This record gives sequence, structure tokens and C-alpha cells, in this order.
Amino acid sequence: MEFLLIFKGSILPVFLIVGLAFVYNRLFHPDFKEITNLTLTVFAPVFVFDSLVKEKITLATLGKPVLFMALLTIGLMIIAHICAKMLKAGENERISLIMASSMINVGNFGLPLIYFTYGHKASAVSILYFVAFNIPLCTIAIYISSREKKIRNILKDIAKIPIFYAFVLSLIVSQMGIPIPDPIEKSLNLLGLATIPLLIFILGLQLTRIQLKLRFLKFIVPAVLIRLVLSPLIALGLFHVLGVQGLEKDVAVVQTSAPAALLPLMYAIRFNRAPDLLAATILCSTLLSGISLTYLIHYLR
Repeated sequence: MEFLLIFKGSILPVFLIVGLAFVYNRLFHPDFKEITNLTLTVFAPVFVFDSLVKEKITLATLGKPVLFMALLTIGLMIIAHICAKMLKAGENERISLIMASSMINVGNFGLPLIYFTYGHKASAVSILYFVAFNIPLCTIAIYISSREKKIRNILKDIAKIPIFYAFVLSLIVSQMGIPIPDPIEKSLNLLGLATIPLLIFILGLQLTRIQLKLRFLKFIVPAVLIRLVLSPLIALGLFHVLGVQGLEKDVAVVQTSAPAALLPLMYAIRFNRAPDLLAATILCSTLLSGISLTYLIHYLR
């Protein structure tokens, strides 16, 4: 009974909006790129800035989230690499397996999930881990997927992300204690409220473009197990070592146990790194996360 209550309160709202986006896409065929750009360049940066400024987040609070991100990401990448070797995967299949296992959908899926599960009180913590885990998404994922391996191009891609500037600006405002005028604060808050449903809606639009192929099953199964089962176990162990407890631990473990991230799929398409395999793995991990995350939330309570 409690399992169903957790699913209803935390997981089902996400999937309902995903389903609505699926239907909307089938009926109206919206400009997916334009909606994504609007969200990533306006709504998401405003949400990040507003949440961090409200909670007065400073550089000192980023230490453990970034350290946790580095340890978890490296650990998952090593495990995925070993699995790829055991399966005798080709280079493209190996890269897709590593991306699906170690790159986490902390944004489109993770942020809304935390909001529905823990409420507004967890927003600041979830934003910290959202920012931390976007670092490998915007650097390591590009480096691994790219055939050129140029650091200069990676830095250029990072510089193009508005969320990065919103994050830096929020730290400056919080660190220096700069007051935000009331009209601006209200406007930012209103825009920020629209971000959560937009992120889920975009996830639904992206998933409608993915097709599942059974021939990828031998790579999908280990990637999904690493992402949804092994990752939370490693996360719990890391937080025990780091001495992080309470709400921060629960929020971070749940958020980083979300399905495989969608951004690496854009890189896989661009660099021709078995995008069909990665897309199928993302779809499977997203669907099965409804079960794994419900059990995880139940365990943490």
C-alpha cells in the first residue's frame, strides 16, 4: 500500500506530464528545438538563479556535491567500461554504454521528482546536485563522444550554456549579499515556477522520438542495472563515507538515481556514436525508473 502511495505522490505526476507531452507531440507536432531552447536559455537559468539566491548558496556549500559527483561518475564509468569489455562491445557501443550508465538525468527528471517527493524545501539542495552533475554532462560526455578530443572546443560548449552563467551570477549575488529588488524577485519566482513542468514536458517530447530495438538488449540490460540499481547503492556508500545525512543525503541519492540523461544522445547523434542504442537505453531506464525509484524512496523513509 505504501509503495502505491509513494508511486502516486512522487513518480506518477512525472509520468502523467510525460504522457501528456507524448499525446501533444502526436497531435500537433510542435517545434521541439524551439521549446527546448526557450527552456534552456530562459526558464532553467532563471530557476537556478532564483533557487540558489533564495537559499544564499555559496562556494563553500558546493564542496561535497562536486566531490560526490566526481567519485560517483568516475566509479560508474569504470564499471561500465569493464562491462563493455566483458561484452566485447565495439567502440561506439562501449561509449553508449558508458554514457547511459554514468550520465544522469538530474534535470528533466531529477528536479521534478525531488519537488514532488520532498517539496519546495528541497529545491536548493536539488539545484546544487543538478549543477554539480551538469559538469560531466557538459564536459566529459562531450570529450568521450567527440572524435577530435579538443579541450578548446569543450570549453566553448560550456561557455554556451546559460545555466552556467546563472549559477556563477547567483554565487556572486549570494556571496556579496546583493539585495534583489522586490519586482524582479517576484518576476524571477514566477518564471521559475514554470520550469519544473516544462522540463518534464520536454522529456516527454524527446521520448516520443525514441524507438526500442531488441538487438540492443545485451547492452541495455547492464546499462539499466548500473544506472538504476548499482548507482544508488554506490551513492549511499559514498554519503556514508562523506558524512552527509538527513534531507541532503535523501535528495541527492534519489536525484542521482534518475534515468540516463538525454543530453549525451545529442552528442551521440552528432558524432555518430551508436545513437539508436543510447536512445533505446534511455527509454528503458526511464520506464523502469518508475519501479526502482519508488522502492528507493520507500527505503529512504
